[in-house]
Amino acid sequence: MQARARTRGAGARTAAWLAAAALAAAALAGCGDAGGGAEHAAADDHVLNLYSWAEYFTEPVLAQFTAETGIRVNYAVFDSNDVAETTLSAGHSGFDLVTVNAAPHLGRQIPRGLWQPLDRARLHNLGNVDAKILQMLARVDPGNRYAVPYMWGTTGIIFNPDKIAAILPDAPVDSLDMVFRPELVARFRQCGVSVLGTWVDMIPILSQYLGHPELPADPVTLAEVTRTYTAVRPYIRRVTTSGYYDQLARGELCLAIGYSADAMVARRLAAQIGSGVRIEFRHPREIVPMYIDAFAIPSDARHADAALRFIDFALRPEIGAQLAQATGFSIANSAAIALLDPALRDNPIAYPPAEVRERFAMERAFSMEETRILSRTWLHAKAGY
Repeated sequence: MQARARTRGAGARTAAWLAAAALAAAALAGCGDAGGGAEHAAADDHVLNLYSWAEYFTEPVLAQFTAETGIRVNYAVFDSNDVAETTLSAGHSGFDLVTVNAAPHLGRQIPRGLWQPLDRARLHNLGNVDAKILQMLARVDPGNRYAVPYMWGTTGIIFNPDKIAAILPDAPVDSLDMVFRPELVARFRQCGVSVLGTWVDMIPILSQYLGHPELPADPVTLAEVTRTYTAVRPYIRRVTTSGYYDQLARGELCLAIGYSADAMVARRLAAQIGSGVRIEFRHPREIVPMYIDAFAIPSDARHADAALRFIDFALRPEIGAQLAQATGFSIANSAAIALLDPALRDNPIAYPPAEVRERFAMERAFSMEETRILSRTWLHAKAGY
């Protein structure tokens, strides 16, 4: 997840998405300048138009915010970062607060003026943000001027330990060799291999695997990336950013490069459907790619004050804990971690140990020209030439 068009949770609640989108669209339609006069403006003062993934916020938390502040939240959803970027780039979107993917989206949008600087003095709970995650975000938002981390996750190796062990008992499940060494991945072809479908995910991983810590957009490196991927492409069943967790849970795939959140989703789904499938996740020894979804306020937001109040509300420990517990995703509110159920708090998939955190890597901001080159490279690699 379209760059980083993540599922962000299992059982994507399509009906809920559509209902939320319809409600938000209706609300936003009333936010325009045409008609309504002073009476409409007054009624509109206590509104927050929130744009995010479908499962990032729960109804009880939104209701509590409204009860405390009197601000009604219109929650509209997107299913891809690129769709969100297109909506915001057109201007006058009507949204006041957005959860935006840090790299590459936020990094390339800041110079374009899509976001307004945050009034940090209004964010009394900013100190609750995980310092490591904040430091990683500064890679694309120098000085952390425009965004506050909300949720985050990593990319790694998801696998069915029973099927893998039956084929190769000593398989190096903590190495990207599992997918990028042709003679090795060929062993798992019949039980099903999947990789993510976007250049943002795959090209940096391939580049690091090949010994390039920083992803250069030069022809020599990209040719090497293409050769490496095309050599294993015949053994890969799925190239996708969505739905693969369902196939893992049902035993239709045995190996994937995927998101930590989706590994947890696959585990839950396997238990729900009673498939008997076990799912494991490993952070690769070569690289631990991470993603951050951050709060940001559009430059033309009409209710920036309400947006700041909501960010500060979400950064409270007890609110962050409610959101993390309900979604199962990794939250950047470090003060909330102690309040989580131990089963989630101590889960190394969601909250990796210090040794793994030291190896976190997030891409820099790419120019539009670099984005074009890297996107074209991935299209050629997928096509096998």
